[in-house]
Amino acid sequence: MDEKKIQRLKTIIEKLHAGVSSDSVKQEFEAEFGTISAEDLAAAEKKLIEDGEIQVEQVQKLCDVHASIFGGSVEEIHGGKTIEQTPGHPAFVFLKENEGLLSFLDGAFSAAVKAYKEENTERTRADLLSALKSLSKLDNHYSRKENLFFPYLEKAGITAPPKVMWGVDDEIRDLYKLLIRTLESSDKVLETELTHVEEQVRSMIDKENNILMPMLQGCMDKDAWLTVARDSADIGYCFNGGIEGASPSDATTWYRWNATMSGKDDFASKQETSGEVTLPSGHFTLEELTWMLNTMPADITFVGADDKVRFFSEGKERVFPRTRSIIGRDVEHCHPPKSLAVVEKLVSDFKAGVKDSESFWIQKGSKFILIRYYAVRNNNQEYLGVLEVTEEISELRSLDGQKTLLG
Repeated sequence: MDEKKIQRLKTIIEKLHAGVSSDSVKQEFEAEFGTISAEDLAAAEKKLIEDGEIQVEQVQKLCDVHASIFGGSVEEIHGGKTIEQTPGHPAFVFLKENEGLLSFLDGAFSAAVKAYKEENTERTRADLLSALKSLSKLDNHYSRKENLFFPYLEKAGITAPPKVMWGVDDEIRDLYKLLIRTLESSDKVLETELTHVEEQVRSMIDKENNILMPMLQGCMDKDAWLTVARDSADIGYCFNGGIEGASPSDATTWYRWNATMSGKDDFASKQETSGEVTLPSGHFTLEELTWMLNTMPADITFVGADDKVRFFSEGKERVFPRTRSIIGRDVEHCHPPKSLAVVEKLVSDFKAGVKDSESFWIQKGSKFILIRYYAVRNNNQEYLGVLEVTEEISELRSLDGQKTLLG
């Protein structure tokens, strides 16, 4: 789309934000454009945000309106739907999860909501709580999207839609967490929030199917899909049980076959592990250094002075998901919009020498997670980057007395 058309689309989107009725704007849009690619829609919203004419949060609030107008008119970047029809392919699995999610919403979830509304009893509350906890498995689906898909959009210059979508994902997470907490601590249900979370989940399914997937097909090649397939199991799946071609084993089979055919069947073993890394205080082979870092009881992530992710450790028990697709990703894109201001301020303070470290902590069920950030500087106090160290320390908090090597 040329600049004039992008500006025209930009004007139409602005009318939505100014309060013009969606029906009126939709008629104007259809008369002007007919169909539009997902890339062009993303470019227009990106321009709105970059020009400072609108905030990510404002786009987020009207995201459903955008989807209702553009969802049916976003044409696929590639004509065929080959990858979407290939069992085990990450795109196939992702879309089939949405099918499974819709079946859950139309079936068990709707039944639990209806039963509760008809009769507020201990049994109906327990069934609704169970349904909400099942819904919370969506975190796996959203986490794969945010950590595996979004980096490829960002590398292609598509930054606004991921930020908006991540913001809505977090709204959904906050809603079902609030509903679960309320049900666990009282006899009441927040019915407005209950209706809203279902509406938001259904709307997100439409956005992923009609907007996200076409954009991904324009940004990802076969190697990118292989990387996503390799890392998906680390985050996990949901709502794909019993769906032919979409099970974890189907995903693994697709990856192994295609990785073998591409000569990339074992990423780890094909990396160079000989040779030495010499440091001022000692030396390692690459293999020793790799496994030493992966054996440490904490997750380590390093972000360079250019604000791009350079390294993360790959221990067996990770606190938060990290996938290799984030290497080279701007640190601002690694965090949801609601925490971005805090991240930017922290990095700014490190660069300016105002701070050398900062700590945050999260109580997550029985787990207590400590997250520490350190400014990395050389002997001349030149800023080299940020080291993030994340550790689950619930057992450490309960220590008392002493235990020494002397017994």
